[in-house]
Amino acid sequence: MIPDLSDPRWKRVLTSNSDLSSASLATRILISRLRREVAEAPTALAGKIGELRDFVTKNPFALADAAKF
Repeated sequence: MIPDLSDPRWKRVLTSNSDLSSASLATRILISRLRREVAEAPTALAGKIGELRDFVTKNPFALADAAKF
């Protein structure tokens, strides 16, 4: 099951420097980009969470990655 947008794990993964080495390459690339964008514009966090959740929804392999957040 994919966590709701309000789940704190989404915010935590985008605002921390947690290790992503166990995630797939595509997920790592996306999260790295989203982290940079959130660092540059913290007010964009909600939109970036939505973008990450959409990615997980569209890519079944990313669901296993999201479970590790």
